[in-house]
Amino acid sequence: MFRQLEYFIQICKEGSYTKAAEVLMISQPTLSQQIRFLEGEVGTPLFERVGRGVKITAAGEILYQKALFVMRLIEESKKETYELRNARTNKLLIGISSMDFFCLKPRFLKFHEQYPDITLKFSSQENTSQQLLNSSIDIGITDNHEPNKEIHMMHLYKEEQALVVYEDHPWADRTVISFQELEDLESALFVRDISVIEQLHTFSDKITKSLQSKFESTSAEILLFMVLHKMGVAILPASLIESFFGQKLKMIRLVDPTPVREIKLIFKKHHYNNPSVQTCINFFLEPIK
Repeated sequence: MFRQLEYFIQICKEGSYTKAAEVLMISQPTLSQQIRFLEGEVGTPLFERVGRGVKITAAGEILYQKALFVMRLIEESKKETYELRNARTNKLLIGISSMDFFCLKPRFLKFHEQYPDITLKFSSQENTSQQLLNSSIDIGITDNHEPNKEIHMMHLYKEEQALVVYEDHPWADRTVISFQELEDLESALFVRDISVIEQLHTFSDKITKSLQSKFESTSAEILLFMVLHKMGVAILPASLIESFFGQKLKMIRLVDPTPVREIKLIFKKHHYNNPSVQTCINFFLEPIK
């Protein structure tokens, strides 16, 4: 139908089947046939013969104005789709927590050095799997996501979790404790990582009761703030705690077992409409130099 409208518009402009066929680079019988099909669709003649040319009918004039409008819409849609596709191609939307960004900041800087034309846009991590499925992000970096057949997962790294206490906490002089000793903890215990919470549940009901008994937060920064203000102690990534050394905090390593947090890169399996996603995946697959 769109091709027939294109042919119809060209005849209106040229005032002749012969000239229109030359411009369109098709045979005149083919052009005549397509116009007959179009007239059959609208149920009325669109042209009348005048000498060697044609004159548009009143019905044809109505269709001509509508056809111009339709073809304009199609061209605008093509242009906007092209611009959207290319804008998205050069932009990477990443769902990541501030804690994980802190750990991966050197890698992102390296990525920017290698691919300066790709804009990195970071958004807060909420339900990462759902964010991927509704295309609000292209890539998620997380320690937890709901399995989905449309989403692929890639291991990035493992990170040790440790206990952080305020400087005059009764355990502040300790450097290492066993996981089981957490049962003797008298302070409120804040834990962000779900897998660590599950480990604590299996170890002791007493530990479980001390978990987030006063405040709750999924933000590592808020949990550190709570520890600094002696609201309790927390289990957080060792690298994050180390970065706050000298700020009235003490880190105690946990053993038997040492809890770890596995960070994964997740993305939709069918992501090939955005080459930047594959570029990022390939980058993170490369060994760190």
